[in-house]
Amino acid sequence: MADIELDPSDILEHEFDYAQATAEQAQDDRTAILNLYLLLVGGVGSILLSLGQANAVSLPRDAYALIFLLLGVIGFFILFKMIRLRQAWYDSVRAMNQIKDFYIVQFPGLEKAFRWRTQTIPSPNKIWTITFGLSILVVIIDSVSVGVAAYFLGAHFSGNEYVVGIFATFIFFLWQIWFYFFELREDGRR
Repeated sequence: MADIELDPSDILEHEFDYAQATAEQAQDDRTAILNLYLLLVGGVGSILLSLGQANAVSLPRDAYALIFLLLGVIGFFILFKMIRLRQAWYDSVRAMNQIKDFYIVQFPGLEKAFRWRTQTIPSPNKIWTITFGLSILVVIIDSVSVGVAAYFLGAHFSGNEYVVGIFATFIFFLWQIWFYFFELREDGRR
């Protein structure tokens, strides 16, 4: 076997490039998955609206309930995917910063060149990030879908037909918010 010279700086450069590429891919995938979900919701909503206005086709209430329930469940899985993409982005950024930290130890003068450091990485569950905002959008849409499904299932209290649907919306919304922060906690359990 021939002697192969391995240059540590080449390996670190390739590792940094890989981490950077995976961070970018997580961001791109987040956008793609959200666009797919919004297209699905918009398409199904348009079809249901046109069916409701065309008296020729009438779906039973259970069919509407099933469709909206499926939109809610799909939305939850979209949220789950967005959480996983945020975790992948976070791990990639941590890897890039670990390489920076290594170089700073080797070459202390580089410390001033790096604005973004391991200590300044935003928490994965930081609010008001783009991921948080897009996740809230998904949570709102799928929670309302679950509430509409509950309404179409016909579970009503006497005097107010919307109470069960509103309650289902509220509970599903709160559960998903808890799930988002629970999955993106920083205690190292992933």
